[in-house]
Amino acid sequence: MPPGTNLFRQAIQAYESGKLDVAKAFGQELVESDQSLGDAFNLLSVIAQDQGLQNEAEIHARSALATDGTNAIYLNTLANALLRQGRTDEALEYLGLARNASPDHPDILFNLGNALRDAGRFIQAIEAYRKSLALRPGVARIYNNLAISLKAIGDPAGAAKTLIEGLVYEPKSIELCFNLGNAFQAAGRFTEAESAYRKVVALAPGQADAWVNLGVVLAAQGGKTEAEKCFHKAIAIDIDLAPAYVGLADLADDGSIDAVQHRRSILAMRPDLAAIHSSLLMCMHYSAKVSADDLLKEHLEYGSRHDQVIRHAYAVESGFDPDRPLRLGVVSGDFRFHAMAFFALPLFESRPRKEWTIICYSTTVRPDALTKEFHQSADHWRDVGGLSDSDLVDRIVADKIDILIDLSGHAPNNRLRAFASKPAPLQVAWGDYVNTRGLKTIDILIGDQVHTPEEDGARYVERVVRMPNNYISYKVPEYLPSIAQTPAAQNGFVTFGTFSELTKIQSETVGLWAKVLNALPETRFFANSYLLSDKSRQRYLLGLFMDHGINEDRVFVGTGGDHVAFLNQYSIVDIILDTWPYSGGLTTCEALVMGVPIVTLMGDRFCGRHTTAHLHAAGFGDWAAADEESFINAAKHLASDISMLSDLRRHVRKTTLASPLCDTKEHSRAFYHLLRDEWKSLCHQENSRSQQENGAG
Repeated sequence: MPPGTNLFRQAIQAYESGKLDVAKAFGQELVESDQSLGDAFNLLSVIAQDQGLQNEAEIHARSALATDGTNAIYLNTLANALLRQGRTDEALEYLGLARNASPDHPDILFNLGNALRDAGRFIQAIEAYRKSLALRPGVARIYNNLAISLKAIGDPAGAAKTLIEGLVYEPKSIELCFNLGNAFQAAGRFTEAESAYRKVVALAPGQADAWVNLGVVLAAQGGKTEAEKCFHKAIAIDIDLAPAYVGLADLADDGSIDAVQHRRSILAMRPDLAAIHSSLLMCMHYSAKVSADDLLKEHLEYGSRHDQVIRHAYAVESGFDPDRPLRLGVVSGDFRFHAMAFFALPLFESRPRKEWTIICYSTTVRPDALTKEFHQSADHWRDVGGLSDSDLVDRIVADKIDILIDLSGHAPNNRLRAFASKPAPLQVAWGDYVNTRGLKTIDILIGDQVHTPEEDGARYVERVVRMPNNYISYKVPEYLPSIAQTPAAQNGFVTFGTFSELTKIQSETVGLWAKVLNALPETRFFANSYLLSDKSRQRYLLGLFMDHGINEDRVFVGTGGDHVAFLNQYSIVDIILDTWPYSGGLTTCEALVMGVPIVTLMGDRFCGRHTTAHLHAAGFGDWAAADEESFINAAKHLASDISMLSDLRRHVRKTTLASPLCDTKEHSRAFYHLLRDEWKSLCHQENSRSQQENGAG
């Protein structure tokens, strides 16, 4: 019998009985006596993973591989340690080697599926899961992860079917029931989702996440009183569970109570929860009752609460060389079908690759087919949603990031508290969020002359630097539909409309539109959003119009559809009336490339100037009004001549496509030039400081 066999057996028995510290002690005794015992190193790695010590797990796994570099189990263990650190690309490399060494090992296939799913490669992930399931049928976790991947490719029905099959084997699996609820919820089958979540809380009353999701689907069905009880039950189980507080906050989103004040009351309960403070900040942007000064004050309050951590975690090993290739980190919860797929993705794809290495840190909760494109555009991919803020900081520092960009701001799944630790020497605010982040550790905010004019510089904690045209450019999708004739040519009347998200449509917004509709009594209004498939939301929207004197027979709704269908529905409207005080962003770009003119009222904040900036970049700045009277007059002028609208359609598309708004190549050049200039400036400061310190010494 080889030396140490009995001790190793004891270690395994201790591990299987849950005595991790005992098993670890046996394993350490084994490797101290014999460095060639790969199985002992491998066990130590598995134990460290279970204990959440992923760096230690990686060290032990590499020690195991040093004894046998082709061992499939060791390769698989190392891949798992890398996956748990968010290092998806490296994990895939080792899982590929493991699969080559053992093509039919169900655990390796399962882990390969996990890594492929994290990378957004869902079709391949589904294939790996199905092969694993064929080799080991009846395993709940395989059904579960297969279902998650099916849901991600837009097949919630297939996901539900898979989970139901798994429940045949394990009818009391809480995980399968929970994800069955998620699949039904994604499919809009709220009654069935409710049933699944109720089964979870019956099986496990302490499952706080299930109470939250039950509350969400109850709220979606109009049961807000019971939903509120569910959220409070979740909080009673886990007082730190941020989604429960967010669920409470979201109960106010339909305007039934003042959403901002509602969030303030929740924040008063738990002022330490950054997610609720971010939710408050997001919500404030939509309210006409909130001033630009109010927004600045609340962002400063966020900074004072959450900027109290260790600073300057970074280490610049390559030195502050102004001309060397740079490592650019990007943190986002929206590496998916989202505005950033049309604004940020083309920037990543068109970078000068010899000068810029991009590492994406994804906190995306619902990855989809676009996640794969983001992943392919990056040099390295990190799935960091499961990492703590401190672990994320460690990961960024280990990756030697020079410039770190926040794309999310205060949107859901942001990681601003990691930025507060200053894990990179130059930190940048850019992307989907429409204001300062409130953190002094973020150095610059990228804007433009319209969104962030010089006179507004004091409204930002960051130093504002401006792009020459627009802070974004829009990548036109390859499937852009053909332009349709303006509908007024056949209808004989003008149809105004909006394609913006419903949270942007407040009472004040409809009040502005109503002034146009009342001035032109023959016109109609079309509102298009997937959320309007919900009858209660339809009633709420129609009620807003009726409150402002517009009969419901003049308003009709659409329910979106896939993106091609959504774009095609611009053929239903003649003129877009922009939302206010939060204006259109992506939908403005889409309307213009579909040839539809837009009238906007320029606001007093970043988010109120999107359409104004996009119109100026596209060459239609005259449609941006400075006041309500000008807004109404611009809409009346456009609606006064149907033949002009017909001629305008093709002109708007042609002009927009040839404009800076759609010139992603030039925008990319200017963007990376701006970042390089900022890096050079930082290098000058740091090198001057270092020289002064050395001189003083």
